[in-house]
Amino acid sequence: MPETQMPLDPKLSRFGWTKAMRQEEFKKAREQAPTAHYRLVLQGQTLDLPIVRVHQNLAKYRLENGRTASAQVQFLAENPGKPKELFSGDPELWEAQEAQHDLLLKLAEKSDLRKYFEEATNKQVEPIILDENGFVINGNRRLATWRDLFHRDGGKFGRYEYIDVVVLPHVDDKAIDRLEASLQIEKDIKADYTWDAQANMMMAKRSEYSDKELAELYGKKDTEIVELLDMRSYADEWLKTRGKENMWSLVSGAELAFRRIVTKRKDIGGTGRQQLLKHFAFAMIDKPEEVKDSLHDAINVLANHMDAIVEKFKAEFPIEDAKPDAATEDLFGGGPQQGATEAVDLALSKEIGKVEHADKSRKIIVDYIDAQKQLKRDTKTAEKLLDCCAKANSLLEDGLKIGLGADTKTEGVEKQLEQIVLKVEKIREFLAKK
Repeated sequence: MPETQMPLDPKLSRFGWTKAMRQEEFKKAREQAPTAHYRLVLQGQTLDLPIVRVHQNLAKYRLENGRTASAQVQFLAENPGKPKELFSGDPELWEAQEAQHDLLLKLAEKSDLRKYFEEATNKQVEPIILDENGFVINGNRRLATWRDLFHRDGGKFGRYEYIDVVVLPHVDDKAIDRLEASLQIEKDIKADYTWDAQANMMMAKRSEYSDKELAELYGKKDTEIVELLDMRSYADEWLKTRGKENMWSLVSGAELAFRRIVTKRKDIGGTGRQQLLKHFAFAMIDKPEEVKDSLHDAINVLANHMDAIVEKFKAEFPIEDAKPDAATEDLFGGGPQQGATEAVDLALSKEIGKVEHADKSRKIIVDYIDAQKQLKRDTKTAEKLLDCCAKANSLLEDGLKIGLGADTKTEGVEKQLEQIVLKVEKIREFLAKK
């Protein structure tokens, strides 16, 4: 968007008036008789809050916005000159608000929110919800869209110069979190959070909430929270090892792949095997276009054929004899043999975990998967004759059961039988040569 300069008059600021001016405006609004109310549940109580009309410049964006959790981290990674505390420091700052505005606009465009509000027939319906200090609790993307439309063409989009808002009474941060979660579970023209944004949001809140509390807050099961954060951990590791730390947009489309790593790892054995599965999967995530299959399906094949694939990797990545130490044997039990297997897996995983081996690893995996597909095709072809004979026999059985009645039409049946006999003779000739 065009570069903007902070105006001298705070009321001209596109990214929020000063706190004192916001509170003064709220005070004036409370002194006027409301024309409408908005009902919501806050801290277990149903409240009817007055809807007030304010200039679109008044409110500030809430920086603790779940949808922008990943985008904020990536913004700082892409802009190393910006303060690291840009989104975690003073939310009143123009620079922080402007950066948040740009991130919200990108999200709004992805969800077609901008296209929706460009239509002349579409207007504001639901009020923007603000906290007592004028920060947006619900409606950040809508507000960013209206601001941008009005800024670019005030004549055409004059309907967004003044907007409806409700102002919450004083409540603590946890009550705000619960309200935000409950409002954004509802479906309207709101876009779903990307999986990584959810994960980063929950990771940030894990210092304040237990996994059980997070599950209750966002309407999920405890196990779903744990799984999502495990997925985040793998994604974070992939980004770091590829020199792309915090570039979360690169993993937004790989949700199913990271989920499959988490769900399949428990089925394949100890830590060594789990590390191998991770590195195999990482190599495929690097260049999914070379996999010729969906990543999650390919990872599923990996997990189901780990023994055979590991043997292929042993042949391609020779490692010195790895002997288990006492700690490894104690950890995995089963005596020296199981400890030795685990030691080999760990040594192999350390070797193929090197980024420079990812291309070679991916080729081995893709070749194996292709070979398995061809084997299935060959097996299906080999069994085709038997399958067809079985189907033909079944159809003739049906004919005998229901087709030998007095009213059966027999015209053409003799000709069909002749053809069947000829085909049966050809099959018998073939079998005699086998």
